[in-house]
Amino acid sequence: MKQIKSEDAVGKVLGADITEVIPGVKKGPLFKRGHIIKQDDIERLYSIGKKHVWIQDENDNSHVVHEDDAAKYIMDAIGGEFLEISVPSESKVKLISKTKGVVLLNEEGLLAINNFDNVRVAAKKNFSFIEEKNPVAIGKIMPVQISADELEEILSIADKYRPIIDLLPIKKFKVAIFPVGNEFLEGRRQETMSLEVKKYLEYLGQSVHIQEILPDDEFVIAEKGQKMLDMGYDIVIYMGGLSVDPDDKTTMGILNICDNLVTIGVPLWPGTTFVISYKDDKTILGVPSSAGLVKNGTSFHILMPIILSGYKLKKIDILKMANGGFIDAANL
Repeated sequence: MKQIKSEDAVGKVLGADITEVIPGVKKGPLFKRGHIIKQDDIERLYSIGKKHVWIQDENDNSHVVHEDDAAKYIMDAIGGEFLEISVPSESKVKLISKTKGVVLLNEEGLLAINNFDNVRVAAKKNFSFIEEKNPVAIGKIMPVQISADELEEILSIADKYRPIIDLLPIKKFKVAIFPVGNEFLEGRRQETMSLEVKKYLEYLGQSVHIQEILPDDEFVIAEKGQKMLDMGYDIVIYMGGLSVDPDDKTTMGILNICDNLVTIGVPLWPGTTFVISYKDDKTILGVPSSAGLVKNGTSFHILMPIILSGYKLKKIDILKMANGGFIDAANL
């Protein structure tokens, strides 16, 4: 490509997208790469401050790669199996989700790619839940073209860390929910929060069964949970009884059956009393009542998609969630 005055570009083939910005109305391409510039286009170019443009140079035999093509190669190289690249627009290419899932980043690899002077890639936050056909990341190169050698070096780094940006699809599990609390058994309060949790899990494609209300008794809690695991349930959820009050026994009941306790409490608010544990390949959870009070925006709504992707959470994963963990849901 070569740069020439806009007035001299009539009849030439545009070499790069021209962006037009109208505050509050539009930010997008005025003309796309490959557009043949006409006389009527010159005033429009001047109106957005473009006195010069890039045009395709038929005599240029140098080994360079156009920004659109480079962005496609790079984003395709760093994306996982369940992500696809978008059509380039203004030299930017997005990674789009093929299904509902959770973003999993190789943070070291993402840093290595962005360490190249001419590459910029931005991704959704690690462990973000993404709907189908939604953007997960966006990337571009900064100049209008880069050398083939530089692109090859970038792609070699992408291959080293592949996939740098991945999407873990939501899987289907059999889930048992136990509401816990003497106040429910005694008829002092009506238990409704488990229904909201059930709705959310079903929205994520799960097979969910609400079991009987359990008393605040750690041995009964453990016995009933173990029975569900023996019956083939993949996930057992206890709702309630997770505070430090002397009558709350849910955490102790979980400890009686799990063989891998990840955490008692998470640095996410609301919903800090969330308990995560495993027994072999099964998952046992203590879910705070906040999960049943709102439709979104609690620790439950952040953690459950991760768990349902099949990713086995570790303590360090939980600790890192403190950065951004103050969700600040209204009235909670």
